[in-house]
Amino acid sequence: MTTFDTTRSNEPTSLRERVYRYLRQQITTGEYAGGIRLTEEQIADELQVSRTPIREALQRLTSEGLVERVRRGQLVVVAVDADARAELHELRVAFDQVAARMISAKADTVDWDSLYAELVPLETALREHGVGSAQYSMAHLAFHMAVNRAAFTPITSSFLERQAFLYPTDDYVQQPGHEPISQHRTLLDDLSSGDVERAITAARIHALRGPGNTTL
Repeated sequence: MTTFDTTRSNEPTSLRERVYRYLRQQITTGEYAGGIRLTEEQIADELQVSRTPIREALQRLTSEGLVERVRRGQLVVVAVDADARAELHELRVAFDQVAARMISAKADTVDWDSLYAELVPLETALREHGVGSAQYSMAHLAFHMAVNRAAFTPITSSFLERQAFLYPTDDYVQQPGHEPISQHRTLLDDLSSGDVERAITAARIHALRGPGNTTL
């Protein structure tokens, strides 16, 4: 059974937002296949949270067209086909390169210690639950959202965080010399270098690394 750590003092995102992002990513990456039924009770039990943030997340996902209400009020996942996922990934790659350019250009003013600190819950989740766990997925999303918040102004990052860019954990499966934590640590090293081209290249490689993407 999976659980969420809701006690992190440096986590700026509310539980309801974290649950929403997790469920949205499960749908847009195809982890939740089209047509499967979603119930508040089952998800709340899986994530070990109350039904309130689950209910709010499902309402948001319904309004966004990723979940639909069918007979007897049941909620089912709307299929996101391969073409849509490919488009979303292309947007993510482009977005991450812009974020890399922005954060590298102001590297001297970024609180890099707080960003490196995001590696701690990522490593803990990987060690205790594995790369395919909800814990790892949530820590992974939190890491990238923290980078995005540092890259952009609050208004811009708030807007962009509502978009459906993909940060699937299967982009970060272990490959020789590129295990998940070292990948993210290396990314931060490149982003904090102050070398804009190095940062942009690193962001692109990081976004494209994954199954079937060994040649970049």
